[in-house]
Amino acid sequence: MTRKSRNALAIYFGAFIILTLMSCSSGEKNSEPKAETQRRVPVAYPQSISSPTAHNYPGEIKACKETNLSFRVDGPLIAIQKKPGALVIKEELLMQLDQRDYRDRITILEAELDGALARANKASQDFKRAKQLFEKDVIAKADYDLARSNASSANAAVKNIRAQLSVAKHQLKDTSLRAPYDGIITAQLAENHEMIRAGQIVMRMHDISTLEINTNIPENDIGHLLLEKGSTAVLTVPSLKNSSFTAKLKEWSTEADKTTRTYGVTFTLQPPEDQSLLPGMTAEITLRNLKARKPVMTVPLDAVTADHGGNSVIWVYDEASGVATQKKIITAEMYDDRRIIVDEGLNGNELIVTGGVHFLVEGMPVEPLKPSNPAPQYSGQGKGQENAL
Repeated sequence: MTRKSRNALAIYFGAFIILTLMSCSSGEKNSEPKAETQRRVPVAYPQSISSPTAHNYPGEIKACKETNLSFRVDGPLIAIQKKPGALVIKEELLMQLDQRDYRDRITILEAELDGALARANKASQDFKRAKQLFEKDVIAKADYDLARSNASSANAAVKNIRAQLSVAKHQLKDTSLRAPYDGIITAQLAENHEMIRAGQIVMRMHDISTLEINTNIPENDIGHLLLEKGSTAVLTVPSLKNSSFTAKLKEWSTEADKTTRTYGVTFTLQPPEDQSLLPGMTAEITLRNLKARKPVMTVPLDAVTADHGGNSVIWVYDEASGVATQKKIITAEMYDDRRIIVDEGLNGNELIVTGGVHFLVEGMPVEPLKPSNPAPQYSGQGKGQENAL
């Protein structure tokens, strides 16, 4: 074999190997999209749910009365009669301001009142004489009017000083800070000999003869509760395991909070004798007084998306063909924070895709994961067997 023949043969075999490798790599690339279209998706059946047997809501225990105490007048603090933790009864003295300036003010006003009364008495006598003389045409009308005006001014001055004296006596009384009700001192915010300003908070107290539990109920639940004053609920406290208490409904708001869209509800509770419940503890309220509610068809919120026309749709897995197809539905309100009510479009036996729905296209082959709930046995339009919540 000549050198030219050997070179031509080598070129031929090299080209053959390159073409073979290119065809193999091309075949591998063509097979990749087919593997990628087989997306694994979670699936589940719709659930027909009736009202749960109870609703649970977090809350916080508070005292039935909580008060910030302050003086209505200024002055130096000279005595602190009660300390935090002390039990007090209504009108018991808690703090005392120096009374000297207020007593002196009363003394001054009492002296001014005596002078004003004397002037008023003289002006009244002068007016009586002027009236008699005027009736006999002895004095002019101007003199009569002047005597009447002086008597009126003197009487007005007496009323003014008496009003100031009344205010001064009230201020003297306000130098003593007294308990507005039976309760417990919770905080002292001023020290003895400090100069206190009117309105400055110097003490806090509360009344725990009755406890309150405040909770917030979502707008989706408030319409399904029988809210009647005095109705009972079960209270549990995480810090007191294996203990439960009975609370009574006191009041509730009929206007939703603009931010949280919840309604405030307050329950009352008589504290246990061992004083194991204290203000500030977290608690959980369990309500069982629910209105009758018909079963409703629900699907997970993540299963619902929208088509190009803005219609609510879900993706249904066809077990025969192994592909996912869209189906229009009509939704209602949220059942809870995870599920939404479906009014029309489902018979209850569909196997719906519950995750990754935004990546699906019509007729796309999918591989379903095991359903999270068993297939229901519905009759008619999904009004048969109810699944437990």
